[in-house]
Amino acid sequence: MHAQVGESCRNCGTALVGEYCHDCGQSSHIHRTLGAWWHDFSHGVLHIEGQVWRTMAMLVTRPGELTRRYIAGERRRFLSPLALYLFSVFLLYIAYSIFGGIGTLKAPDARQAATEIHAEALKTQGQIAALDRQRATIVATRGNVAVVDAERARLAERYRQLELTSNALGGGASEASGHGEAGNPVITGSRSLDAKLAHAVRDPELLLFKMEANGYKFSWALILLSMPFMGLVFVWKRGVAMFDHAVFVTYSLSFVSLLTVVMILWVKLAHLPGVAWLMLAFPVHLLRQTRGAYGLGWASGLIMTLVLCLMAMTVLLIWITGLLALGLAH
Repeated sequence: MHAQVGESCRNCGTALVGEYCHDCGQSSHIHRTLGAWWHDFSHGVLHIEGQVWRTMAMLVTRPGELTRRYIAGERRRFLSPLALYLFSVFLLYIAYSIFGGIGTLKAPDARQAATEIHAEALKTQGQIAALDRQRATIVATRGNVAVVDAERARLAERYRQLELTSNALGGGASEASGHGEAGNPVITGSRSLDAKLAHAVRDPELLLFKMEANGYKFSWALILLSMPFMGLVFVWKRGVAMFDHAVFVTYSLSFVSLLTVVMILWVKLAHLPGVAWLMLAFPVHLLRQTRGAYGLGWASGLIMTLVLCLMAMTVLLIWITGLLALGLAH
């Protein structure tokens, strides 16, 4: 039904002047038929799909132009950076859940590692015993034992480290003659933290599962972590606001997420080689986006791309460290 003259908007109560409310934008035509519902549904889906495909196409082929146009005010034609990022992270989560990572990500076998370390400890213990015999011979001939003592001290320290690691993994390296000592695998000064670290070493699969779960939930933190670095990197660029950096980073991370999805499908589904070459798409894409978004030349664009790659590795390291801390805390 159409609203009559003098009626108010059913949504916000503003007096209607035309077919659409000039305050909230709702149509004055209020329908209750399935045909009208299907019209709204198809229009909404096609409109959203148009935004998605238009934005993704430009993200791949003209990332700098996409970033610049969105910052300049073309918002209706493109999917917002945050919406695209959430969509790409969701696709990545689905791909990773079904097919796994690009490589074979498997936590190490603690028992096997303990056995190997124990064998190495026994070998070191034998070397220490041989040095003891050699030292006794040198002492009998009144020779200089300084070199032998230094080597024995080095082997004794190595044995101690092997013993600590073996104990942490559930092994049981024997004590070297008068030089081995039992202890916790990590000594940080905090019993609670030492216990959590020891548990993580014994059960790395649980820690890995926690990090994966937190990685999906806190993927947005990559954007926040990148913002201060972007401000420092482009502090010399006039007329650039933090909002501009946020758009740049979010679109860039969206491309990285989609590229990771492609690489997972490339390896796990298509079983094709050469996935390492696909990784080169990131710095190439970053160069094109940097030049287009900030209006840089080739020389300055290459320099800033190198700086941004270093920044990206730093941010990723901080983010992974945070995930590790969250995994240990719970």
